Amino acid sequence: MKKTVTVFAATGVAGSACVEELLRMQQFNVRVLLRKSVQQEKSSSGALRSGDDKQQQRNDWMARGVEVRSADVTDHAELIPALEGTDYLVSCVPLFATESQYPLIWAAKEAGVERFVPSEFGYIYEWEQFWPTDTVHKTMSRQKAFIRRMIEMAGMDFTIIPAGLWPEYYMLEPVGVMGDGVQKFSWSTGRDVGRIIPHVLAHPASRNAICPVAATAYCSWDELLDTRERLLGRAVARNHLSSAQWQAAYAAQPPGALKHLLAIGVAATECPEGMPLWANWNALHLPEFKGTPLDELFPGYIEPFVAAMQASLSN
Repeated sequence: MKKTVTVFAATGVAGSACVEELLRMQQFNVRVLLRKSVQQEKSSSGALRSGDDKQQQRNDWMARGVEVRSADVTDHAELIPALEGTDYLVSCVPLFATESQYPLIWAAKEAGVERFVPSEFGYIYEWEQFWPTDTVHKTMSRQKAFIRRMIEMAGMDFTIIPAGLWPEYYMLEPVGVMGDGVQKFSWSTGRDVGRIIPHVLAHPASRNAICPVAATAYCSWDELLDTRERLLGRAVARNHLSSAQWQAAYAAQPPGALKHLLAIGVAATECPEGMPLWANWNALHLPEFKGTPLDELFPGYIEPFVAAMQASLSN
């Protein structure tokens, strides 16, 4: 019998890609959990889709067999029936909405959900929470590690899917390179994060496991930027920054989205040498999964994303 997967925050970049991949695989029954329209939505990039655009997508999903349920996602009494019949609950909430998962955990327990996949598609927060420098990102990592403890206390299984760096957020020039540029990192665009989630869930090794993936590419900063230069036909301005330089830049930056990105640079350059913070779990367990090729990814997705970020910062 097919398991039923419910995706929360399904209209974001990762959530939409997750639902599409679930439909393509045809291994699961697919549901989407919606916030009631009066509730605030958040976005890591700051960009929000229009209500009409999201409704059109939901209509398309329903026509293809997706069951859509809505609830006040802060109200356990509404969430419990909305989650009944769910085997795996996947949360794709953005970075700045981490706290929205707390009500889901209790409601999922009461609804009989078997496994919870929290939104941890970045670093391995179990490790980062102990890094030496206090930043806003380290605070968030402690929160995410605490959420995993809550899932365990609720008696549910979990699957944690760290995905390394989302390259679309780090290509503004001059590009701040984390470290010497030679160490390999896991790279996962938001779309490829969504695409890989169902494959990880379907693998038996993912139950009660931390599964660090490289959904798009496993390569160094220099390799990534050399590819970008080839595709752009020009040099890409880059600065190789040490841990001390990332810390100084973070300290000087006022609060806001850019400070969060700088905090990630601090964490990356404080990673002890040899620790596989960006381990390539999918190479071992999902060799058939292929991320979006870089030659397609840069012109079709990353460059437009960077242009939009640049325009937003200029306003």
